[in-house]
Amino acid sequence: MDLTFHETRVLGVLIEKSLAQPAYYPMTVNAITNACNQKTNRDPVTDLSESEVSTALSSLRRRDLAQQADPEPNSRSVKFRHKLDTAYGWNAAQRALMAELFLRGPLTLAELRAKASRMTHLESNDYARELLGELERHDPPLVEEMEREPGRTARRFQHLMSGAGEAPQAAASPINDRAAPTKQSTGDNRDVIDRVTRLESEVAELKRELQALRNRDSN
Repeated sequence: MDLTFHETRVLGVLIEKSLAQPAYYPMTVNAITNACNQKTNRDPVTDLSESEVSTALSSLRRRDLAQQADPEPNSRSVKFRHKLDTAYGWNAAQRALMAELFLRGPLTLAELRAKASRMTHLESNDYARELLGELERHDPPLVEEMEREPGRTARRFQHLMSGAGEAPQAAASPINDRAAPTKQSTGDNRDVIDRVTRLESEVAELKRELQALRNRDSN
């Protein structure tokens, strides 16, 4: 499976919202675009257009990795969902781990477990490593443990579902190159990130509802 960067970003968003905020899932193209371009929980930060997201969704549907959701009663909105659980048999924890690799790029085991825990419970690093091992042993492998890089004390993991060189350059210094936060600041930052994520999703949903009301009034 040789997905583009846009396709993995869209898949990461669909997994993230389905696990962390199921009330806002499945998602419209507008909501997916807003989530793809979040300033938090993303590396690199992007500025994708709705056209680029729609193109990625069309390709994912052809690959049978995403589908249009059944229409909701009294709603004209077209929404989409991923099909990774049926395509690969991933459980919720594996989907959360893959979503983080899709949304943030290579991460250490400890980083993966900590960040994926916002979507589902991961009881220990050993459990997370066991899940990654299953993804590594898939035929073909979906994840690999990278060689230890100079200046790093731990190896990082990366997904193998997209071609090299697809990711755009980040506008600022990559998250992984920033100074490691303290334990206290990490907890504070995670609270802020979670609140911002919820607010962004709520704004996207309000925009959808407002547009639906305008469409109804125009008729």
